[in-house]
Amino acid sequence: MMFINVLADWKSHMSGKADGKKWHGEVGENTFDRYCCSIAQLDKWLDGSKLSQINKALIADIVKARKTQVTTATIKRDLVALSSVMEYAIAHDYCEANPVLPWLKRLKERRDPIVEPRDQDIALVIERSRGMWPYLVKAALVTGIREEALVTAKRDFVDPNLKTITVIDKGNKRRTVDLRPMGGAEFFESIPAFAGKPWLFWRMTDKRVRKDSERAATFAGDMIEDPGPEFSRETKRVSEWAEQNGVEFYPFTFHALRHKHAIEYLRHGGNIYDLQKRLGHASLAQTEAYLQFLTPEQQRIATHGDGVLKRKKVA
Repeated sequence: MMFINVLADWKSHMSGKADGKKWHGEVGENTFDRYCCSIAQLDKWLDGSKLSQINKALIADIVKARKTQVTTATIKRDLVALSSVMEYAIAHDYCEANPVLPWLKRLKERRDPIVEPRDQDIALVIERSRGMWPYLVKAALVTGIREEALVTAKRDFVDPNLKTITVIDKGNKRRTVDLRPMGGAEFFESIPAFAGKPWLFWRMTDKRVRKDSERAATFAGDMIEDPGPEFSRETKRVSEWAEQNGVEFYPFTFHALRHKHAIEYLRHGGNIYDLQKRLGHASLAQTEAYLQFLTPEQQRIATHGDGVLKRKKVA
């Protein structure tokens, strides 16, 4: 059996059918798109292959070649997508084993060191960035929610009575975050809405595309697409402005705001166990990495607790 035929069946199964704006797939629409993109990166090795030819030796070749081009995290992400196809094949008796799984266990992802962005750099981005980015930056500071989960959030995800927001986070998991710490509840009430559109954060201007582009144009009020590259462009603009005006500025990634939230949460009396649930970390060890930014007394409070979380408000 050819891999391309199994892949077509897998795509049909995983995506379901689009019914208007409702998605019926086995995974979220964004996750499905990411899986397809990952498998496309492996086309060099998979194109024209029989299912039986996708074995441990081929996966080893893929890993060896990809290590010279991309990070271990990217390799693992691509292999997770391929593993999903192979698991589908096993479930339908197309093959008996998944050769990808041993490599997923073997690959060790090296985590980049946590860098805390400076308050003045964050303030400058809030001041100088355009569109909804000042609101998105503040939202990340008060919640620690990831960029993708924020831009796909709808207004009705926010519960004004319980003062919470429920988002679809990494791995298509639903997660509820308390908005009361750090002035989050008041901030989310201040976010302007676009009449007739559901998005909590929305595009303020139309985005045109080239005539030969496969992508559709987006308009004011629509969801913000490609938030990563857009935020990079905004910080680049801020960096250029700072250089021209003699202002010291150190750019940072949007994910660094999640780190900033975690550190500030602990500095102001939050405990490490609540923070783990708040960030959606799978293990406490991952959350404990933020303790390095605290004083010994702050570390003691964060791990043992003896006070009430101070309600620091974001600037």
